Amino acid sequence: MSTRPGSVGLLVVAGVLLLLTPARARSHPHLHYGESFSIDLDEPYDRVLQVIQAVSEDGIIRGTSEYRGTSEVQGASPAKTCSAFKTPPAPGTVLYKVRAQTIAPEHFYDSNDMGTLAVRYVVNALGPKTTRLTIDAVFQEDNHHHFHPSDGTVENAEFLAISDEIKDIEDREAKQRQDAANAEQAQKLSQLQAELDQEREQLKAVNAKEQEFQSKIQALQAGKPGRVRTASADLKAEPYNQSETLQLLSQGAAVTVLLQTRSWYRVQVASGEQGWVYRLMLEVGQ
Repeated sequence: MSTRPGSVGLLVVAGVLLLLTPARARSHPHLHYGESFSIDLDEPYDRVLQVIQAVSEDGIIRGTSEYRGTSEVQGASPAKTCSAFKTPPAPGTVLYKVRAQTIAPEHFYDSNDMGTLAVRYVVNALGPKTTRLTIDAVFQEDNHHHFHPSDGTVENAEFLAISDEIKDIEDREAKQRQDAANAEQAQKLSQLQAELDQEREQLKAVNAKEQEFQSKIQALQAGKPGRVRTASADLKAEPYNQSETLQLLSQGAAVTVLLQTRSWYRVQVASGEQGWVYRLMLEVGQ
């Protein structure tokens, strides 16, 4: 039995449909005895070999039974060689699963007596992402060493288990990739949030400083009331005598003191103009 390359899911369906075709089985009851199950998988060699090794060690031979009411044979062991097969294996890495002292298992041509039940798996890399898998199953009697080929049921059942395991690996890898992507995104979001919090703290500090300056400016602008005490007073552009005189203030003129130095007051007059008046010329309230 050979199958063209394709996804595992589609190939499994094809294999199941083949097993569920009674008309063909009735018309040719022995056509498929001893025919290998071969399939090209769109999977890398290492992954397929990993799965085949696990299946060869699981202790179960599927698709056959010794007794009614069961669908598999327990107690199988992995093996590197097996003399039960008459035909040589296909090219590739060969693994076996063997169950000795098996009583006439189902789905083997004219099987009777007690003997060795064996499954052979061959894994061959066809390319970086394409692998050929070949599965054979046989039963060999202990007494007469008669060779009884499988009708394909065991091979199909074993492949169903293999394809399920491959799908599980793909699902786990997909979840790991998604978890890694989510973790990376969460890390970026956390970093951006930290940067945003830092910028907010800096902005908060700047706003606090601005409010402090505004308060100082308002305090300065509020000033103290003052009045010209001399007959007149010069409103200077700068706090020194040689500075330009902006206007002449008459005695009693009201001003607002904005700032003071040791010898001068910076004032604002009723017109809104600001300048400097010598301290001795003003009377300033508290």
